[in-house]
Amino acid sequence: MANEDKVLSVGIVGGGRGGLEMLKIFADSDKVRVAFLVDRDPQAIAVTSAKERNIETPDDLVAAMQQYRTDFIIEATGSAKVLELLRENHREGTEILSSQAALMFYTVVHEGRRKLNSDIFGKISHIGEEIVGSTASVKKALAAITQVAFNLEMLSINAAIEAARAGVHGRSFAVVAEEVKTTAGQAKSLLASIEAVNNNNVVMSEELEELLNQLH
Repeated sequence: MANEDKVLSVGIVGGGRGGLEMLKIFADSDKVRVAFLVDRDPQAIAVTSAKERNIETPDDLVAAMQQYRTDFIIEATGSAKVLELLRENHREGTEILSSQAALMFYTVVHEGRRKLNSDIFGKISHIGEEIVGSTASVKKALAAITQVAFNLEMLSINAAIEAARAGVHGRSFAVVAEEVKTTAGQAKSLLASIEAVNNNNVVMSEELEELLNQLH
């Protein structure tokens, strides 16, 4: 159980594109901590990114290996000389991953992410289509409810007029007219509630579309 909770530490050698890709994979992980990223060029793209993430960016490889204790060091330069230097100077207990091993690892992770994104994209697209269809159906229902509410309101007005004409004999008619008016008001209130839900669906649909654009 203790091994499952252990946070592994890794050092990355190389400030180019390869080092940057490795940094992206590990920097936001809860299970792996990037101890350092080393490169002689302080302006290298991976070095700049590491600094933004508050990761140590030494320029002396041998000194970095001695200063920082790591579980793994990834050689991301593709240089045989750098790989040899790593193997000759690494701490005991630190495993060295060559650029080929790192590339294989990156390819597998990238492919896994691509498949996952594709799966998520398909599921969210389906949900989005359902929301759009539901929104269209609700719009039709809203139109029907609006007409019913209008008809009820007109009916209550006509009933009130007829009750007034009938005088004392129209009291029961007046009660009915009042009830119809109340029902019309309730229909309007329901209409407003449904419209609010439908508007939320529209917003949700737009947010899903934005998320899909990010995954695609």
